[in-house]
Amino acid sequence: MVKYIGDEAAQHLIQTLKQHYTITIDMQANNYLGMQLDWNYDDNHRFCDISMPKYIEKALQRFQHPFPKQPQYAPHPWTTPNYGAKTQFTHDEDTTEKLSPQEVTRLQQVIGVFLYYARAVDSTMLVALGSLAAAQTQATQHTKILMNQFLDYAATHPDARIRFKASDMVLHIHSDASYLSESQARSRAGGIFYLSSNIDPQTSPDPNLPLNGAIHIHSTIIRNVLASAAEAEVAACF
Repeated sequence: MVKYIGDEAAQHLIQTLKQHYTITIDMQANNYLGMQLDWNYDDNHRFCDISMPKYIEKALQRFQHPFPKQPQYAPHPWTTPNYGAKTQFTHDEDTTEKLSPQEVTRLQQVIGVFLYYARAVDSTMLVALGSLAAAQTQATQHTKILMNQFLDYAATHPDARIRFKASDMVLHIHSDASYLSESQARSRAGGIFYLSSNIDPQTSPDPNLPLNGAIHIHSTIIRNVLASAAEAEVAACF
């Protein structure tokens, strides 16, 4: 995208570029790297919605994944918390049969195709994709079950949209961690980075508001095996 002042400046840049490159021009800035941008310039509600229509539909057709008989509202399985337990235990070791080379290749293709979409507009997929990516070199039948649940989730929620509102562009960061949520007794760090207004904590009841579309989502498996949920929180902040 190019910001310019006056049509004369824009046309000068276009003509200069055409002398050296073959280019396409979108004066409305409605498309960028496969993303659709819908702008609203109303003074009271300035925002931009970003979406990727038909992306999920085409991806599911590519992988020949049928629409699920029952809607899937979770991209990965949910582990029931054991409240009050003095010791938290990790998941049992996966001992199911290894996937064939062809099935591993398909898994890697699914990760690659959906990772771009997840980073662009639908961050709810990042945890599931991260877990699948971590398991791809030693993928098993259980990994395949997780992949199919993820594809069912994508089919149930095919048209994500993220909204960026005009703000004072003050950077806000929230971080968190999930303890023993990954294989081999590992934990996950997560964080959201977004631009918002400069709220005075002395006068505002919630200094973290208003929320805005994320400019970055951090979701990664912590390499170290941590001894407690508190350690996981500290590692996530770090």
